[in-house]
Amino acid sequence: MGTVTKMAPRQGRGRRLDNPNSQLGRVYLVLRDATRWLQLHEIDNAIVERFGRHDCHAAISARIRELRGYGQTIASRELPGHGTRPHEYRMLGDWGDGGAA
Repeated sequence: MGTVTKMAPRQGRGRRLDNPNSQLGRVYLVLRDATRWLQLHEIDNAIVERFGRHDCHAAISARIRELRGYGQTIASRELPGHGTRPHEYRMLGDWGDGGAA
């Protein structure tokens, strides 16, 4: 079962979400431009390919939570399986491709 978290945007921080020099910006840009659901390792691979930087999975997960705090709607769903169940992420709404969950 997937979850969608939508929160009110933070005010007054003055950060640009599309700054590729920050972890937050790199995660935002990859999710914004994604045309499909992505797992953490796929987000990392896209960051390496596009920006030549490696961001660890824990950092990417933290930046996804931070993006939600900025008002971005990011859906999450678990993949079926045994044991550890990986999650996939997708940006929804006005910011991403508008893809449905």
